[in-house]
Amino acid sequence: MAEYEVNTFLERLGLTEYEAKTLSALFRLREAEAPEISRKAQVPKTRVYDVLDRLTKRKLIIEIHGRPKMYMAIEPEKVFSTLIGEKKSELTQLESEASTLKEGIMSDATNGKHEKVMKVKDKNDFMKILGQEIDGANESVIGFTGMGKEFNVVRESMKKAGKRNVEVKLISKILEEERKTAKEIKDAGISLKDFDHGMNAYIIDSKKVILAISDFSQENPEYHFTIWPDNRHMANALSKYFEHAWQNGKEV
Repeated sequence: MAEYEVNTFLERLGLTEYEAKTLSALFRLREAEAPEISRKAQVPKTRVYDVLDRLTKRKLIIEIHGRPKMYMAIEPEKVFSTLIGEKKSELTQLESEASTLKEGIMSDATNGKHEKVMKVKDKNDFMKILGQEIDGANESVIGFTGMGKEFNVVRESMKKAGKRNVEVKLISKILEEERKTAKEIKDAGISLKDFDHGMNAYIIDSKKVILAISDFSQENPEYHFTIWPDNRHMANALSKYFEHAWQNGKEV
């Protein structure tokens, strides 16, 4: 294998340029003094001792005490295994930190008390935002919704919520061509009734309200909706209308 390929691979595993060159050179020399390693690796003599010291502390090479001091290579397979293990550990730590940061960001974004009025140019974008809100549900989701093609964007979030034991109840005016989607939703454990309500509104955990302001049944250049992160009065009012609609709705 070409020397530059080994050097590049070692750098990808987290070594600096000089560390990679030094380790690669020692692979070829097997055992050598620092000056010879410096020449072979093309690493300045003023730097090679520091580099060798770092590699020794990381247990990637062996220092042999004596006069003169020698350095011995470890089998490449063991070196690669050690470095890959460090990378995996680093990635695990990054995943953990990413999860913590995500929770913090989502908490900051949703804990505010003020409503947000938003607009999108595509109904699917509204559904994507709705899906993210449903992904954060802990107890319940009730919704006045449609079952049109844009519903497919949020369908998986609905099903995942059901699997998390979040109670999901939906009311929709179900057209004949939407029966298959309705059956799939019911088979996933989501409660569904047929009722002509003409709304796009969702209540999450009895406090968060997502309410469409525009008529989503029509094609418009843009669509407006609002999100109240914590508006229990509005949530309660919509919930009461939902119960009325639910009682008058038809089983699917």
